[in-house]
Amino acid sequence: MKFDYCTDEMILKVYPTASACFEEAFSLMKKNFWILVLIVFMRWAIEAPIWFMGLGGRSSDTYQLTFSIFELIEISYYFAVGAVFSYGIALVFLKTVRKETLVFEDVLLGFKNYSRVVLSNLVTVLIIVLGFFLVIPGIFFACRLIFVPYLIMDKKHGVVKSIKLSYYMTKGYFWTIFSMAILSFGIIILGLVLLGFGILISFVWINAAFAVLYNAAEDLHYIDACKEVGLVPEEKEEV
Repeated sequence: MKFDYCTDEMILKVYPTASACFEEAFSLMKKNFWILVLIVFMRWAIEAPIWFMGLGGRSSDTYQLTFSIFELIEISYYFAVGAVFSYGIALVFLKTVRKETLVFEDVLLGFKNYSRVVLSNLVTVLIIVLGFFLVIPGIFFACRLIFVPYLIMDKKHGVVKSIKLSYYMTKGYFWTIFSMAILSFGIIILGLVLLGFGILISFVWINAAFAVLYNAAEDLHYIDACKEVGLVPEEKEEV
């Protein structure tokens, strides 16, 4: 963690670093370890049809129409089901970081905010994909919009405001988030070396680490970000 004093209030503030987020996540995930492992496993099960459809569509290069249909179904399933489930998982890990009581059904809460979740994911992916045509901007946007799922599920803000808030809340954290992505890749490789169960632990650890980062940034920067966006903190909005 990095330490600093608020110049106005002379209060000690602790800023998260990549290594500190993973360290904190490792200690926090022990309490609800098995339920988190089960949730990650369920995510894989939910997303399995995406991979099977992808393999089915790419298994033949003869029928372009079949290939296109498989791609369309794959993308539709991801946005309609897989991504919505992932938003609920983000909330579950955030509750773990905040040491709140977990309810397994929380993973389905993304479906209660279905239109907002689907639209926010579509817009975020579109921004990142368009950015990747220029390579560096795509990586930049992927890092700066990392908090969108948390803001949608935690604060219940609309799509546009969540994107703006994520952009402001991640200001100064690009290299922290980028470093966490690199660390995540290494952890996944380590999990693969440890075979099946190791990869499950890896994804639990990674999800918990990013939830730690959001929770710290929310505590430090949410109110200031709301002021930048012109939003009253904790105000709930519709899309």
